[in-house]
Amino acid sequence: MTTKIVLGVSGGIAAYKSVTLLRLLKKSHFEVTVVPTESALNFVGKPTWEAISGKEVHSKVFQATNQVLHVKLGQEADLIVVAPATADLLYRAAAGAGNDLLTATLLSSKAPVIFFPAMHTEMWEHAATQENIAILRNRGHLVINPVSGELTGSDEGIGRMPEPEQIHALIKTFLAKPGVKQDLKGKRVLVTLGGTSESIDPIRVITNKSSGEMGSAIVRAAQLRGATVSAIVGNTNTVLPTAERLISVTDTNSMSEALATEAKMADLIIMAAAISDFRPRQNLEKLERSNTQSIELDATEDLLLNLTNNRRPGQTIVGFAAVTSDLLLNAQQKLAKKGCDLIVGNLINDQQGFGDLQTEIILVSKSAVIESGVVTKNQAAHLILDNC
Repeated sequence: MTTKIVLGVSGGIAAYKSVTLLRLLKKSHFEVTVVPTESALNFVGKPTWEAISGKEVHSKVFQATNQVLHVKLGQEADLIVVAPATADLLYRAAAGAGNDLLTATLLSSKAPVIFFPAMHTEMWEHAATQENIAILRNRGHLVINPVSGELTGSDEGIGRMPEPEQIHALIKTFLAKPGVKQDLKGKRVLVTLGGTSESIDPIRVITNKSSGEMGSAIVRAAQLRGATVSAIVGNTNTVLPTAERLISVTDTNSMSEALATEAKMADLIIMAAAISDFRPRQNLEKLERSNTQSIELDATEDLLLNLTNNRRPGQTIVGFAAVTSDLLLNAQQKLAKKGCDLIVGNLINDQQGFGDLQTEIILVSKSAVIESGVVTKNQAAHLILDNC
């Protein structure tokens, strides 16, 4: 059955991003109805929304009154996304206003709602805005914090709406478990993701095929469950999630340095990154072409073992085991060797592996073994967090 999404758009400059978001949602085969506010139509006109959505667009309660449109939309929606959500829209939603089609639809619906605020830093930080956000969150709505970056004019700071690709990915992670609860509220979660690379010479590197998609899905899922999330990011070729902190690294040494700082603050650490097990004995000059070339390798630092050996009381640590055979046995052995609380094992072969949108994982702890079957990485992310 097709998922029905109401895309609410309020009157901010970030409305232009929601045009791309609409395209992405349509490409994912969602049925999308756009409900702009009157002020939003000053930024993007009705013909644009109608041409891309393929549906007639209304903004007032007293349009299409023969359908009682706000009730129809509210009752049929599987999800309501408001992007951008201005300070004014957040105020009206928190107050229970119904003075336009968007707020009336919010009042008429029992569907989950995700707000993506966008405004200047001063407006975001104002006590009134934060109180309205607290009200909406207490009602069970999701309000995703904006990110820092360029705002209107020459201003920079927090208040920028995430990019459409990031919002689209977050929506898909949410729909992988639409009844998700805020079970990580108040927790600080640290996720490593992507691959690391090690220098062979000043030009070449040795690395792996990790896309970073599994770790990104875990970051998004943890955010949706109320956690404050930081991520240490290696080499990736996926849409990066938003997070409280994103720390970019390249090799095992820089990953180790970032972990030494970030791990101290985390309640839950999920080591989804594909960290190099070996590094070449680096040449100071470029290796010249020859028919054969031997490269000596040294073992890198065992970052997962270091974490478990130095964990603070109450800290939960999850490791990953990507193997090419004997999945359960390898996962059990790694659990015992590394001393972590949970091992996520996945089999890498010609049919599945790094970069795929689907996966098949096994969760191994001291007390249980759970097999996922074939699932999306978004579903796998929620399954991992369910068992942390």
